[in-house]
Amino acid sequence: MDAASHFHSLEELIRALDRERKLLYALFQDRKRLSFRYNLAKELATKKDESLEFLRRFGIIHENGDFVELEDVYLKFFEEVLEVNEEINVASVKESIGSLNAAIDYYQNATRKWGYLKDVKRILRNIALTTLRNVIDLKRNIDNTYKNEPTFVVKKKKLVHLDEKRKDIAALINECEMVIDEKQATFFLVAMDVELKDTVTDVKLQLKEVYHNLLELDRQIINYLNLIEYQ
Repeated sequence: MDAASHFHSLEELIRALDRERKLLYALFQDRKRLSFRYNLAKELATKKDESLEFLRRFGIIHENGDFVELEDVYLKFFEEVLEVNEEINVASVKESIGSLNAAIDYYQNATRKWGYLKDVKRILRNIALTTLRNVIDLKRNIDNTYKNEPTFVVKKKKLVHLDEKRKDIAALINECEMVIDEKQATFFLVAMDVELKDTVTDVKLQLKEVYHNLLELDRQIINYLNLIEYQ
């Protein structure tokens, strides 16, 4: 297997995506079906085989037998930005909490503290945003599962699995709040500036709102499961 090439700048990447936007749009729209044959992809590509080889070499698409698919990194990026992803990304929040603890520790032991303080603010905002998106995705998946899954047994199993995701998100919210509370005296009061104060206030409010949404989803899942039992 030959080594994949990589883009050297954001401008180069954007140009490539824009040039092949018709093909990428079609691949994304059909992402749930293994239906994009190579010949069909070639018709949508600007330079036919040359374009497909370029996209494959730069890791944007891959070939699966006679079919062409988006690489997972681009598929997940498009789904996340457009808020249509089906996977609940709990692991990324867990990782961000670990990064938050690390950034706080670096700040407390560094001589040049500004960069680590900036990291703390960024990570806090990212935790709040990712958690909110997870709950939005979770609600959509719960509704889609109940309304569109035709097999009762599978429907029930999926809803139970999504309820476990709900519990995982709630646990991570509690973990993030514990970090803020536990580091209050040793970090947040010491490092507090106007921006950090606003960030912490906003993140706490967002996490509180998300937690209330999770309680609503708990009731919704229970209701759906009860309805399944009577069907």
